[in-house]
Amino acid sequence: MGCCPGGTASNVIAYWVDGDMDLSISMTTCSTVFAMGMMPLCLFIYTKMWTDSNAIVLPYDSIGISLVSLIVPVSFGIFVNHRWPTKAKIILKVGSIVGAVLIVLIAVVGGILYKGSWVITPKLWIIGTIFPAAGYVLGFFLARVAGLSWQRCRTVSLETGFQNTQLCSTIVQLSFTPEQLELMFTFPLIYSIFQLLFALILLGGYRLYKKHCMKTNTDVEKTNTDVEKTPEKEDSKSSAKVNGGFVSDTMK
Repeated sequence: MGCCPGGTASNVIAYWVDGDMDLSISMTTCSTVFAMGMMPLCLFIYTKMWTDSNAIVLPYDSIGISLVSLIVPVSFGIFVNHRWPTKAKIILKVGSIVGAVLIVLIAVVGGILYKGSWVITPKLWIIGTIFPAAGYVLGFFLARVAGLSWQRCRTVSLETGFQNTQLCSTIVQLSFTPEQLELMFTFPLIYSIFQLLFALILLGGYRLYKKHCMKTNTDVEKTNTDVEKTPEKEDSKSSAKVNGGFVSDTMK
């Protein structure tokens, strides 16, 4: 799972948390392109101690499909936004909602249909819970240490925590026997469930913060601005009295 590139679902969540979409799409695209060479290297380094690295089959066709499925919609979106900006906003709103619903639906259906998901050891549940949480926290922390803005910190956090679980599942199916598959396939499933769950928690927390805290800060700034403008108007009228009582329309 750790050798897989970032998943495209992070782009949808990044939109809903007001993340940097240019950065989100760039990170997903680069990680998918680099996966062509980095996945064999990482698998050779990390798996040679317990299994033959040559036994693990890398589905380069699936990696290519992931890359195409990312680049084509983005290119289409850029074209539509250039030609029809107003319609592009409507498509963006509808598409983001549909994408979010599909992500949740796929995770739920996958968990229900896979029989092995109902017989999983607690140890595997714990590991599957810690991994995505550690990715989100570490990504946000390192981005903040690097001095990135809060918007980009949220984006990097999502891109670090979200992995391409579909690609991981494909690798497992191609590399292990049916007997081993029942055990090996459970971890990508658990990871996909909790990476989505934590992302939805982050999304809910950010939306609540945006609704209450940001609104309060905006009201305070507006009040301070009005207070600052009032003395200026009074000073202008006082000066007008000294200068013969002339008051312009802007001073009234």
